[in-house]
Amino acid sequence: MLIKKTIGLFAALIICLLNSYLPVIGATNDFTIQLHGERLTLLVEKTYLHTILSKLADQGVIVKLDPKINPLITANYSNSPVEQVFAGILNDASYSLLWESKKAQQGPPEISLTEIQIFKSGSKDLMRQILPSKNPVITQLNDGSYHVKDEILLQLVAGTDLSELKRYLQKYNATIALSKLPGIYRIIFPGDVDVQAVIREIKKISYIDSAELNYAYPIPQPIVYQPPSQTADVDLKYNAPTINLAPIAILDTGLSTSNLDFDKFVISSLDVLSPNVEISDTLGHGTQMALIATGLIEPYGTGVQSSESYSPIIAIKAFDENGFITDFNIMESIDFALENHAKVMNLSWGTETNSAFMEKAFEYASSKGLIVVAAAGNEPTGNPVYPAAYPTVIGVGALDPHGTKKWVNSNYGSFVTFYAPGFANMPVGYNGEPGIYAGTSISTAYVANSISGFLSQNPSATTQEVLEFLNTKY
Repeated sequence: MLIKKTIGLFAALIICLLNSYLPVIGATNDFTIQLHGERLTLLVEKTYLHTILSKLADQGVIVKLDPKINPLITANYSNSPVEQVFAGILNDASYSLLWESKKAQQGPPEISLTEIQIFKSGSKDLMRQILPSKNPVITQLNDGSYHVKDEILLQLVAGTDLSELKRYLQKYNATIALSKLPGIYRIIFPGDVDVQAVIREIKKISYIDSAELNYAYPIPQPIVYQPPSQTADVDLKYNAPTINLAPIAILDTGLSTSNLDFDKFVISSLDVLSPNVEISDTLGHGTQMALIATGLIEPYGTGVQSSESYSPIIAIKAFDENGFITDFNIMESIDFALENHAKVMNLSWGTETNSAFMEKAFEYASSKGLIVVAAAGNEPTGNPVYPAAYPTVIGVGALDPHGTKKWVNSNYGSFVTFYAPGFANMPVGYNGEPGIYAGTSISTAYVANSISGFLSQNPSATTQEVLEFLNTKY
């Protein structure tokens, strides 16, 4: 066994003035992380430590980490000793590397890395294991849409005996998983099955109400502006939520508590793909939206500090580590939000793919009393973006940094109900560094905070009354 420790974890952030409306390229998603015995290839740019370690967990290494240690890493190591790599990327943290020696048929013993432990000195008890990812295999169709490989969703006609469907699917050796939404099932096929042909066939069966691919949707790319002269200061000590009867469920990339103690704001949390694992956020988008939705960060252009309340949240990691959410994961998220008494649901993302099952999911959420808000999109095409364009969802566009006119990159159209401030100084990055970010994602989370504050004071308000209130504000 070899144990090595070093100190210093966070590199200094370079901060400069916001002097232009021209976007700055954000972090790249291209990276290489490959372990070869005692050597590691690590080619990454502005990639969170959690993401790097998740990839090593996928390669069979046991990884244990204090969840609050999650710096951005830029590194260029090609087939370098593992110890050299970790000494180079970790500073203010301690770490241990555990090795295993196996006899080789010929030559010297084979040495392999079996476990990585990263912790703050004297706090090894705070470490949590990062489990191998359960990311679904995503395939892109010719029309540009994405779906989960070898899966479909279907809904049975009311009153149908499930045994009929089981008998039919026996010829495919398929697995049936019940959705948390009534009457909807996920069907998982073994490889080499043409699922689109199956859908065409299965739609002809009388007891099948509808069938569709299990569509997937990527999280929007970050829109980053030049970092501010001063990083946003979030003082959670004095901003404990007031009595609030309208928690906000945030369906996003998760929640990171690195440098931010969200305990007093989070009612409950869930990692949909790994329900037994503590929630995390390797991409950062969900954490940014949590800061806006709680009222801890005020967007530019809102005037005087005006949060109606510091709202509690239900944090749901519905996107996988590659940044995709699926229709089935949306359904699981809605069920969890309802179980935990959410009154508002924030969807700071969207897609031009119109899925019947995604629409069914949000119809169900609305029927249970959830007020759902969603981002209109950051491309001014005028094309509908879903779920914002569904009748049961409030679509939100973005205003400029002054909050006086529509932002030039905000989408528009009849499906956009409100435009709200869309620029904010973020103390955490989204697939990159802290700085000033822009987009309808921010606008949506800000509107969610407004709705939560109104419902807290008016718990019996109808959806129409919520809309009338928003009309007075935006």
